[in-house]
Amino acid sequence: MLTFRVLGALEAWDGDRPADLRGPRHRAVLARLVLARGHVVPVDRLIEDLWRGEQPHRALGSVQTFVSHLRRALEPDRAPRTPSTVLVTAPPGYAFRVGTDEVDAWRFEALVHRAGGLLAAGAAEDALRELTSALDLWRGPAYAQFADEPWARPEAARLEELRLVAVERRAEAGLAIGQASGIVPGLEAHAAAHPLREESWRLLALALYRCARQGDALAVLRRVRTALREELGVEPGARLQRLEADILAHATELDAPTAPVSGGATAGASASVVVAPAPGGPAAVQVVDEATEDGFVSRMTTLIGRAEETATLLGAAKRADGRLAVALVSGDPGEGKTALTEHVRELLAAEGWRAAWGRCPESGGAPAGWPWTQMLRTLAAVSPPDEETARVLAPLLADSYIPVGDQAAAKLMLHQAVVGYLARATAETPWLLVLDDVHRADEETLALLCHLATDRDAAGRVLLVVTYRHNEVGDLLADALARLARCGPERIELTGLAPEAVADLVRGAVSAAIDEDTVRAIVDRTAGNPFYVLETARVLAAEGAHAAVSEVPVGVRDVIRRHVAGLPKAAQEVLKQACVLGRDIDVDVLLAQSGTDEDTVLDAVESALLTGLLVEPDAGQLRFTHALVRDTLYEDLSQLRRARMHARTAEAIEAVRPRDVAALAHHYLASASRATAAKATHFARLAALDAEIHFAYREAAELWRGALVAFERSGATDEAVRRELTAGAERSLAQSGDHT
Repeated sequence: MLTFRVLGALEAWDGDRPADLRGPRHRAVLARLVLARGHVVPVDRLIEDLWRGEQPHRALGSVQTFVSHLRRALEPDRAPRTPSTVLVTAPPGYAFRVGTDEVDAWRFEALVHRAGGLLAAGAAEDALRELTSALDLWRGPAYAQFADEPWARPEAARLEELRLVAVERRAEAGLAIGQASGIVPGLEAHAAAHPLREESWRLLALALYRCARQGDALAVLRRVRTALREELGVEPGARLQRLEADILAHATELDAPTAPVSGGATAGASASVVVAPAPGGPAAVQVVDEATEDGFVSRMTTLIGRAEETATLLGAAKRADGRLAVALVSGDPGEGKTALTEHVRELLAAEGWRAAWGRCPESGGAPAGWPWTQMLRTLAAVSPPDEETARVLAPLLADSYIPVGDQAAAKLMLHQAVVGYLARATAETPWLLVLDDVHRADEETLALLCHLATDRDAAGRVLLVVTYRHNEVGDLLADALARLARCGPERIELTGLAPEAVADLVRGAVSAAIDEDTVRAIVDRTAGNPFYVLETARVLAAEGAHAAVSEVPVGVRDVIRRHVAGLPKAAQEVLKQACVLGRDIDVDVLLAQSGTDEDTVLDAVESALLTGLLVEPDAGQLRFTHALVRDTLYEDLSQLRRARMHARTAEAIEAVRPRDVAALAHHYLASASRATAAKATHFARLAALDAEIHFAYREAAELWRGALVAFERSGATDEAVRRELTAGAERSLAQSGDHT
């Protein structure tokens, strides 16, 4: 088991083997993260703390290197490309995540806190054991190598104060069980080293009195009186004065163990030990719930400025009792459509709801009906369909499917099977189904949506939320929205946040104080677009108010470009390659596509994660934090470079996922070159056949046409192939009902 020691020089141990923590800056990074106790430390703060404002040109890369070396030292057996469980990447920085028992300082605090409760309950012997174990953890001053660092001093002082309290509590426990003679030597040294701590002198005087050393006890009280007068100009506190009077009066209560108290004067009778540090505050034991550091970009726990919209969706959920309810959420990019539905999902989950998400991909290359496949597979994992239903749902649930019989009838049966399966699967447990970004939806996705929403037999406890960009409604979606109007859906159109909500969002995202002028400037520049507001807040946290309101160009895409430009060149290049894959990124494909070594790619990914351009939803998977990030990167590529990157991406997918014909067709067709034309023809043909199987006839027709264009580009002359491709396009158009 990994253990970490900061009560003395910083050390890490893997069982009985010390971990090689490398140089002083590697150790400083680890100490800084341990000190934050699970809170995210932004990489900008790490850089500032390591170099005190004199950071080198490649400071970000250096921090990544330090973290990479530490991860290898702390988790030597971790498989390649699996996320670290100790030093976790958590945008906009890193966090240290281990259990309380694995860090000596954390274990020390827990023991002292527990001992205080035992003393208060009269279990002095148990308290003595806990306090002895706690103090045995100390090997020297806390964070000893970093005593001169501004970021370490408050925490080191806080732990030292807690250590002194623990010494006094141990003495108190010893007195309570009649061990006065045993605690006198230690208390004498402790009081001499800390002459202004009245509690240590009180305990020493009491112990001496119980050892029949009345004169020494009174002498101790005279010493502390003199020290307090000379150093502070004050008289001893009430407890010391009362003890002196009791000794002079030979009060009988001094002869027997006194009722145990929960701690010394510093800690107080009911104080609970601080769980997380409060940097910049007084170096003392504090009662806090949690603490964040100035300048930290905090994770939002509530959705700001969308109370009315949230209430509308929750109202729709209440009406989804035995009858499917539909809600349409539209808005411009960045207005928070997905954030709203995520927020509602969390609220409904607290009431016992489950949720399934289907996302329409930003780029082509996904099978027809893919969002429904995502959602139905989530439902099937919880409520598996019976054998007959699974057979009919095979086009959406199965990895491979061979059509049999009349395809028009099969499509109707599939849609009806989805209606029936949802009714059964949601009879007991309500489900939130989210179709995200349907402005990019294919024909079959929209057809099934309309069938489900307008079918009079559709039952179950389902709230179906459909999100889309209202300025990107094409003909297919326009027709679908017209059909959906028959079922009377809830309609929510998101616009910019009100100025008060923008101010709340900025202040919630950046924990440092922000003046009213800065808030007003951000309101004016962003028009209340939540994504734009948060991107500006990132600049504010990293570069200050002047940069956020005067140096950052107007326009969210320009803010994104500024963030990307701040990354190392290698990271910028990897992001350009990643954007060709779409918003969701398979790391294996990205590595195969990059043509460079794995460490370079992973370091680049780490930079993007730290700056909040990427997130890591699962092991081996990455995702652009917003479609706007991916779209901005992609649109900034020249057509020639896009084509070359698509070709390289297709080759990578062919090596990693050779059966993904939809993705292969998309990228080979987009590469638009004579060199890749034969493969474009081949995979577009296979993808067209697959689209026909899934009743996506318009998509199939486009693929047949693409295959024909690629065939002509290749210079091939096989007339049989040309006839097959032409016939395929005509067949799909006829089946779609489009004869143009």
